[in-house]
Amino acid sequence: SSGINAEWPLRPGDLVVTASLDQNLCYSVVGEDFTTLYTLKGHSQTVTSCSVAPSTEQIASGSWDTYLKIWSTSLDEPCDEEIKNKRKKHSGPVLRTPILTLGGHSQVITDCCWKDNTQLFTVSYDMSVKLWDTQLMSCVNTLSINSALQCVDWSERAHLIATGSSDKFIRLFDPRGASGTIVHSTLVGHSCWVAGVKWGSSDVELVSASYDNRTLLWDIRSPKTYLSVVGTHSDKVLCVDWSAADNTVASGGADNTIHINKL
Repeated sequence: SSGINAEWPLRPGDLVVTASLDQNLCYSVVGEDFTTLYTLKGHSQTVTSCSVAPSTEQIASGSWDTYLKIWSTSLDEPCDEEIKNKRKKHSGPVLRTPILTLGGHSQVITDCCWKDNTQLFTVSYDMSVKLWDTQLMSCVNTLSINSALQCVDWSERAHLIATGSSDKFIRLFDPRGASGTIVHSTLVGHSCWVAGVKWGSSDVELVSASYDNRTLLWDIRSPKTYLSVVGTHSDKVLCVDWSAADNTVASGGADNTIHINKL
C-alpha cells in the first residue's frame, strides 16, 4: 500500500491506495475504517506493487501480467467509465481505468518507485531495472542484473537506486549516463532473499527486509556489514518502510505481524 497524502500513522481523511491478489487496486479514504472511493481495474493478474508520485497526482502499479500502469488520483475529473457507472447508480466503489499502460518486462514486475513526477523505476524477475518516462510513454533505460529482483527504492539525496534480489544482496546503482550499468556497491549481510529496501532521510542510510526473518539497518559507506538488526520476525519479512518524520521503521512478515521499531 501507499499513501496519497498520508504519513503513517494514518489519520482520518488520509487517502491510501492498496494493491491486491484480486487483480485490482483500491483507492480509499481513512475514517473509522477504510472507505473505498475507487476500484482501479485494468490488470489481468495479481497486482504486486503500487507507488504514488511525489506530486500525489498519479499512482503507478506493477503486476504478474508484466505491465506497468499509471492511474489518476483526481477526485474531481471522472473518466468515461466512471461516468457510466454513476449513470447506472452504482452503489459501491466507482471503477477507474488506467490513463497509461506500459509494457517491456518479460516477467512479473515485483516493485516500482517514482524518481520524480514523470519518471519511475520498476524491477522484475526478468533480472532488470527499468526507468520509464510517462511523458515519453516509454522505457528510457534498462539495467541488467544476474538475479531476480524483488524490490527497489530511489534516493534523491544520494542519487542512487537500491535494489534487493533473490541472491540475498542489496545493490546500489547510479542511473546517470553509462555509469548506470555498473553496480555502485553491493551490501552483504542477509542470508536469504531481500524482499524490501527503503532509504532513510540521510543519503547514506537504508533499511532492508529479508526472508531470513530480519530487518537490517545499513550505512552504505560500509557495504560489507550492516549497522544493526532493527527487528526479527518468526517468519519471512515481506516489506519494510521508514518514517523519516519520527525515525521509525515498520516491517510486515509472513508471521502475520507488523513490527514498529524506533531507531
